Amino acid sequence: MSLTTHMYTAHGGAERQRSEAWPIRLPGPLPLDPEGSVVPALARTLIRRVPQLVEELLALAEEREVRYLDQVPAADLRRSVREHILGFLRFIADIADNTDNSGNPGNSEKSGNTPVHGDPLAVPLAWGHCRAREGVPVESMLRVHRLATQLLWEKLFDEARADSPGTLQRLLDESGPVWEVLDSYSSALVAGYRSAETDARRQDAARRDALFDALLEGRGADPSVAAEARVTLGLPAHGRFLVLALDAGGGDPGRELAAALPGHAVRAVWGLRADREVGLLELGHTELPRLLDRLSATTARRVGVSGEAGGLAELAAAYHGAETALRTLPPGTAGVAAFDDRLLEAFVVTSPQVARRLAQHALGGLLECAQEERGLLLSTLDSWFHCGCSAARAAEELHCHRNTVLNRLRRIEVLTGRSLDDDRHQLACRMALLAVHTLPLDAP
Repeated sequence: MSLTTHMYTAHGGAERQRSEAWPIRLPGPLPLDPEGSVVPALARTLIRRVPQLVEELLALAEEREVRYLDQVPAADLRRSVREHILGFLRFIADIADNTDNSGNPGNSEKSGNTPVHGDPLAVPLAWGHCRAREGVPVESMLRVHRLATQLLWEKLFDEARADSPGTLQRLLDESGPVWEVLDSYSSALVAGYRSAETDARRQDAARRDALFDALLEGRGADPSVAAEARVTLGLPAHGRFLVLALDAGGGDPGRELAAALPGHAVRAVWGLRADREVGLLELGHTELPRLLDRLSATTARRVGVSGEAGGLAELAAAYHGAETALRTLPPGTAGVAAFDDRLLEAFVVTSPQVARRLAQHALGGLLECAQEERGLLLSTLDSWFHCGCSAARAAEELHCHRNTVLNRLRRIEVLTGRSLDDDRHQLACRMALLAVHTLPLDAP
């Protein structure tokens, strides 16, 4: 079927016979006719018939079952469709009159046209923005636009054909440039729609971030905050909650969690705080030891894990626990630290000044030894404590003789000035070792 048949089949047999009698040429890649464009006059004729065109477009959209029509009040729908059609017609009239013979924008005053006030694309931009805010799918919006384009182009053909065969031919010759211009109108519609989507996402993200911060700051006990957390974040007011704190920049924490717990129903909400990625987890029926084991096997960065919290109101304390647990791991290392398993280390990192003074007071001159000797004596003392203060077992662990261990212990007593048989001094030395392993102590 030829293009001409496509164009005129809908107008009836008599009209088709008349059109086929005219020597109609398809438009080529030529610029607009030097004598001027016929589009502005045709478009202005249709502007006077806008109310009728609005009804025809609404009927056509209803016939084609465009779904979103029922979502918009009738008065708003007619107003927006009228603005769309009017803006569409003014746009093609203005662009056609502002196009010189080379197809480039020219001076509207030379053509005698009164330019559209402001940006001619303001109407489609606003129309697309409005449809997005109403929740209209972009596909439905573009479908109405295509129907409007089809209807108005047919009306332009009707007006040109009613005028003369020459006018119709000139309209065909100008169709290529005009359709290129109309493509910018469609682009403006989509741009307005995407702009509204971006604004909505930005507002949702800001609302989500504010709510996330409110929970970490201890406002989860507020009924309004809890209700919004259920709607916005999908978190119930009560449950088995956990907070994770991770060093930022190590990849997607959500994927890490999914890899650690395949097939487990753990709801997680993630946020960024300074140089930390923070996760609020609702564990459901997932066992905490299993989560810790799998995270330890899969993570490549530091992870601090809070103790379990029973509701949103306890998340602030849980967040503090997760941050404290993470700080018990030396920077630059990888591993998982559970707050409840590292309470002694938590004492150290939450009171670093006291912990450093304790280490200096308990270990004394040992910390002033050369690095090699200091490391050897500290590892011996650590193993001795770890082996229940047994020199023989410590010797096995250190792969040396029992007397070697005893000699090192005597050297430690000389450097510290206290006996390791003193229970209080033993406790101080144990805490001092924790401080040495956890905090960066100044070198002697």
